[in-house]
Amino acid sequence: MKQLVAAFAAAVLSAGLVAVPTSTAQSDATTSEVRAIVDKALERAEWAEEQAFAARFRHAMSQRTRRYDGDGEVTDDETRTYDVEPHRGVLYAKLITKNGEPITGNDLETEERRWEEFLEALDDPPDEDDEDEDDDNEIVFDEELLDRYTAVLDGIRVLRGRPSYVLSFQPRPGKLPVRRRLDHALNKSRGEIWIDQETYEISRVSFEMMERVRLWWGILGSVSDAKGHIERQPIGEDAWMPTELDIYFHVRVLFSTTRRGETTHWNDFEPVAD
Repeated sequence: MKQLVAAFAAAVLSAGLVAVPTSTAQSDATTSEVRAIVDKALERAEWAEEQAFAARFRHAMSQRTRRYDGDGEVTDDETRTYDVEPHRGVLYAKLITKNGEPITGNDLETEERRWEEFLEALDDPPDEDDEDEDDDNEIVFDEELLDRYTAVLDGIRVLRGRPSYVLSFQPRPGKLPVRRRLDHALNKSRGEIWIDQETYEISRVSFEMMERVRLWWGILGSVSDAKGHIERQPIGEDAWMPTELDIYFHVRVLFSTTRRGETTHWNDFEPVAD
């Protein structure tokens, strides 16, 4: 489920939204303005992807996971920190501490195995079947994705001292395409996307599922609540990176219920040597 929510956030970061009037009060000029903003954001995103900024910086990452009971009380609270560094152009997150203490024992052994498996994966690319499975959790910017949403310009707001266009988005009325499990969530999600006015980088996305999503036609379970936000900031060399992701989800799988929140921070970005 975490993959589902994170994938949706990534989808909005890498894709655009269709701008259409929500009422007769919204003029054609306003619709054209939204379309122009989205197009420039897409152009910027495509350029940034070509620069492969993620593979040019090392950084620190902390991830706090909280589990809740039915009354909303925290039953488990754990924080992990990682050193993240690119290897042959692929990022690896090395676990360093758990709840403020250096990892030892089983955690250290597990991390050593993870590192060995990572190196093996670099030498042995995944086969086509594995790639197809990964594609089920990824969002590709195409006309099908664009057709899912409508967007409205809500105005210009300031985020960390930078003016941003704020677009609200919601599913387009009518029947929407479903090819993968992820599509069920995409088709029932709404939120806001903030686009930096100077660079047209996406600086913030907030999202929430509007209604329950069944898993495997309800046989496996359901997701009754999922919401969160992701923020991105400039870190140098025209590069923007995610700096905060906060998500919450409530999932029922068979006879088990999970209520979980995760907050991830990325910081201390440093360029790596060529």
